[in-house]
Amino acid sequence: MLKRYRLKEIVLIVARLSASNEHYFSSIKRFKSVKVPAKTIIVAKNSKNGTDKMIYQCETEVCIANDVVAIIPNESIVLSDYLLYFLKWYQSTNGCINLNYITVDLPVIEVQTKIVQLLNAIQSLMQNRDSLMTVVEDLPRHFSNISMQVESHTSQLNQGFENVHNCYNSLLHKIFKGNFFHEIHDLDSFMERMCKQ
Repeated sequence: MLKRYRLKEIVLIVARLSASNEHYFSSIKRFKSVKVPAKTIIVAKNSKNGTDKMIYQCETEVCIANDVVAIIPNESIVLSDYLLYFLKWYQSTNGCINLNYITVDLPVIEVQTKIVQLLNAIQSLMQNRDSLMTVVEDLPRHFSNISMQVESHTSQLNQGFENVHNCYNSLLHKIFKGNFFHEIHDLDSFMERMCKQ
């Protein structure tokens, strides 16, 4: 079900105005920046401390310059969103990213799509935490005699979000270590069960 690849077999890496496959970027030497397509994964130095790497995905075509690495996935093998989750997980577990030595075990595109949908849903929930908590905490202003209930609900919501965060981290580890695919033989029925909970 999984196939192992070295990262450079499934992506085009554009770094320091040079590319591993320069015939795609024949104009690199004439310009100080290079355009990369939407959904490219960008690895850049964190401007706050200059040593950590920030990993994100560009939503539109962008130009990159020095000190930025662009990773353009071959989407017939790996979805950009799936690879983004993998690289963020990889960095958090390994502390750094050496693109020359990374290997990734990939399921088929259809499975990657379902996993990305699940991870996106969890991410969306976690990103909306603050706004949801603000709304709940603001309820006593609009209704009298509910302060105790709001305090209880706020505490339960905080605990729930902590549980979601812990489950998310555990799920990422299981997916990218390969254990997820050994535990889940029928991904469709697993996804149906997850949606019902």
